[in-house]
Amino acid sequence: MGEMFSVPSYDLTGKVAIVTGSTRGIGHAIAAGYAAAGASVVIVGRKRGDCERVQREFEEKGFQCIGVPADMSDVESIDRLVNTVAERSGHIDILVNNAGIGGKEAPILEITPEEWDQTHDTNLKGLYFCSKAVAARMKAQGTGGRIINMASAAGVIAPKYVSVYGAAKAAVIHLTKIMANEWARYDINVNAIAPGYITTDMTKDVMADEKNAAAVMKKIALRRFGEAGDVAGAALFLATEASSYITGALIPVDGGMTIS
Repeated sequence: MGEMFSVPSYDLTGKVAIVTGSTRGIGHAIAAGYAAAGASVVIVGRKRGDCERVQREFEEKGFQCIGVPADMSDVESIDRLVNTVAERSGHIDILVNNAGIGGKEAPILEITPEEWDQTHDTNLKGLYFCSKAVAARMKAQGTGGRIINMASAAGVIAPKYVSVYGAAKAAVIHLTKIMANEWARYDINVNAIAPGYITTDMTKDVMADEKNAAAVMKKIALRRFGEAGDVAGAALFLATEASSYITGALIPVDGGMTIS
């Protein structure tokens, strides 16, 4: 007889989690899920007022959190964020690289260098250097950690007119594997989530166009758009002991869009 399976706990009590882009949408849902599971959550957004608003919201619910504004396209701002959290909390256990922008949807022949840089500075460069800064802290702590990168179904399939965004997200998927490979020796698990069409501010225009929404729906096996909580569930799994033997993986949260 083999050993009995021990159901892992989803308790994050005592953990410090940085969730970038967490003042709204998917990031907000992930931060709320972590806080409800007992983590001390760092709310990160570009605007101080938005960070303070979410901090008040969470504190009213009895959650532990701090709001720290940061620009994820600016490496100096990222370093200040990580240093601030480390000084206040003493350790960092979880990083969710969720901050990102959709970028311009247009044919490749119409994309400018400025539009390329704007999207990649946040979606790829910011993720890269935030992961680097946090991984250095996790290595020094000697207690390991979890890094979760937000990719996209657009980084797996190849829809037209999203070349800049899709290229950044495809790079995120491959970068996740390299990070996982390099940092496994420090007991740092690195995984990625690839959301499909999730109902957020970034996708509301698509949902509002009935013809467009119907066309998109046909590509989704489950025949529904996702909710932010669907992604938050996967992010919670990847932050807990339930996923301790998973690293370098991509989890699609897309209702089956990438298999359709």
